[in-house]
Amino acid sequence: MFTLSHFPKNKDKFFRLIDFFKEVLDICNDLDIAPVLNGSLAVFAYTENKEMSVNDVDLSCSETEFPRIMNVLEERNVRYKLREWHVLQILKDDLTVELDSIEYWYKDLPMDCETLQLDNYKINMLSLNSLKEFYKQGLKDRVEKTDENGKTKYKALKLKFEALEKIQG
Repeated sequence: MFTLSHFPKNKDKFFRLIDFFKEVLDICNDLDIAPVLNGSLAVFAYTENKEMSVNDVDLSCSETEFPRIMNVLEERNVRYKLREWHVLQILKDDLTVELDSIEYWYKDLPMDCETLQLDNYKINMLSLNSLKEFYKQGLKDRVEKTDENGKTKYKALKLKFEALEKIQG
């Protein structure tokens, strides 16, 4: 089990983001959906790198659950965007929690999990090896992107992957 004992460099936004993340987890819990944490927050949980920024929270669940989640978001007047790239973005001010489709994004990747304890929340989180594989695949998918946004995302993915590679798991 992992807990967060440090904070990233964008501490103020991070605290607001974690509060919003808990709201999304409450919705998932109410619907009996157990999403899996991946992305920057998972990388931060493993590396504890205080120089890192965590700007959003990335989760995964079955894409078949998106309509149920969207119904609750509408009832609670929470903004969201359903993206064509198999992602449901849940939005509040400058904060984003993304739900990725497990079927689409993880079809060829291992889905081994650990647990992240965050206050009284227990969240499934990709294991270190699964997270490394996730980032390795992301790097392969982005390596040929030549536009500025693609280059920026590739660089960010590479930094996170390299940080994960330094951890013995």
